[in-house]
Amino acid sequence: MKIEFRLPEFKAIAKWLDKKLSKPLAFFVKGWLYGLETLWIDAKTSAAIEKGIAPHKPSDPVVEPPRHHSEPSAVEGLDEIGFTYEYVERPQASSSSSRSIS
Repeated sequence: MKIEFRLPEFKAIAKWLDKKLSKPLAFFVKGWLYGLETLWIDAKTSAAIEKGIAPHKPSDPVVEPPRHHSEPSAVEGLDEIGFTYEYVERPQASSSSSRSIS
């Protein structure tokens, strides 16, 4: 069984491992290296996608902490307690495109 690497950096490391280590040990380390290469490709892909969609993502809303208010009720010793809060959207990072939320 031969392990095929996709990136030239990992191919070079695998070639070096074949020269310097015994076959069983080199195979084991190359298997670990293949898993590392897969994680490396996944991380680089995720970073590129996040960087590419960052300008197009909507901004996060600003949520103010709720305000607490209490009013006396018809029952003595039992107040009516309520919370009010507002939803405010942050301004867009780029002013070239404007969107309206309805």
